[in-house]
Amino acid sequence: MIYAIIITLISLLLSLRTSKNIFAPATIVSVLWLFCILAYNFYPHNLFQLKSQFYTGISIWVGIFTFSSLFTQSVFQKSNNTGNPNLSFRNFYFLVTIITFPYMMWYIFNLLRELGLTNDIFLNLRSAAEGNVKGLEDGTSKNYFAVLWLVSYVIELLHFEKKRTWILIFLLLVNLSWAFLIMSKMTFLNIFFATLVVLFFKKIIKTKTILISFAAIFVFFTYFQILRSRDVEIKDDKLNYDFFTLYVLAGMPAFETIQPSSSEYFGQNTFRFFDAIAYKTGLTNRKAQNPVMEFMPVNKTNKTYTNVYTTLYPYFKDFGYKGILFFALFIGIFFGYIYKKAIKKDNPMIITYSLLVAALITQFMNETTVTSISLLIQILILSHLPYWMNKKFTIENNKILKK
Repeated sequence: MIYAIIITLISLLLSLRTSKNIFAPATIVSVLWLFCILAYNFYPHNLFQLKSQFYTGISIWVGIFTFSSLFTQSVFQKSNNTGNPNLSFRNFYFLVTIITFPYMMWYIFNLLRELGLTNDIFLNLRSAAEGNVKGLEDGTSKNYFAVLWLVSYVIELLHFEKKRTWILIFLLLVNLSWAFLIMSKMTFLNIFFATLVVLFFKKIIKTKTILISFAAIFVFFTYFQILRSRDVEIKDDKLNYDFFTLYVLAGMPAFETIQPSSSEYFGQNTFRFFDAIAYKTGLTNRKAQNPVMEFMPVNKTNKTYTNVYTTLYPYFKDFGYKGILFFALFIGIFFGYIYKKAIKKDNPMIITYSLLVAALITQFMNETTVTSISLLIQILILSHLPYWMNKKFTIENNKILKK
């Protein structure tokens, strides 16, 4: 434990010294894991005691991630998209939202009505979203339009204009409503952190406001978890819904149960995106690994269960400690690159980074970067398109003027 605390603390101080930004990737990762380690050892709970497997893994992860992200930030990078997004594309995104969101609302509630799931609405909405309802195995949360709604909201926030205030408010309400429709904490976090990051980059809010916002979101999620779980809790007294223990701490002892390099085939958990493509295109008959893990007890009384195993799980399960080291290096470079572009006022990268911060902050639950590469590709494309089009029109207009 001591060496893990020392490594995460040094990483935090080094990041703060060089980045001087609370939202720098190395700062987020190091402060997150320093907090989790200290909380596990001082917050009262009855979870299993942590052993060397977790402390060694997290030391490698934080140390290498910090080094690679800070190194990438130190390399000069040119900012390519500092102008405004194409107005026609902004309006197109908004128009698509107006058309698709009401349809998705009707679709979900119509399904629940047909399946007789209008009672216990909060629990059934979540079950339908996860595909835990017979006839809805794909889940209602698989909605490609949702990414566009979120990107559209962040673009409007980043380029706020008073005359478009009503559009910004509408897009915010759409995204919040969608989060409620699928009862997803991660969707709420994406909205929340994206808003904070954009406002922070625009120097509208300060660190104090961010800390107060963190406290508010914790209270909100505590209540949100009650809405999602109260019906299950009544039916099964073996479940324990201490929000902080269940969602922040439980993944660490769960990780201790994983055997290194024990996957059935190469990259079974890490490369599930590529397996899914290969299966759909007929290149293989092997289905991609289900991203929803099995629940397991993480205390001696078997009253606390979890299906999250921290961000280290897929790398360690597939490749052992070498996997943690390699992907810490790779993902650290990736986030360092995007962050450096963002602070250089590359607008699409500000949007992209703001939508990925939640993935860094929720590392105590699971991995959502490599295993969610499809989402990442969608965000990158949708956030860049309005700026690319504006640059294209500018170049073409300049050519016409020269003629």
